[in-house]
Amino acid sequence: MYGIRSHQCMESTPNIACANKCLFCWRLNTNPTMKEWKWDVDDPKEVVAGLLDSHVKLINNSSGMPGVTPERLEEARAPRHCALSLVGEPIMYPRINEFVHEL
Repeated sequence: MYGIRSHQCMESTPNIACANKCLFCWRLNTNPTMKEWKWDVDDPKEVVAGLLDSHVKLINNSSGMPGVTPERLEEARAPRHCALSLVGEPIMYPRINEFVHEL
């Protein structure tokens, strides 16, 4: 879809909180609701490094699964896209611009 090779897309969010409790939200709505940041702010470089490390570990677990070719597995270890849509509102992260730049 949209020219994105899904095996080279990883998912993440730099923030688990949201400013809303939308009735149509597909999430469980158990995360904190807030309108301003209340926590320590992790360095975007460290967040991205940890994200990439976790992504590779996750991808490596799919080795040997039916339908997973060695070529696709190798390509998946180098993501080209990142969906910031797991939980929370990503743009609430105070250093979102730096985070996106690091991606």
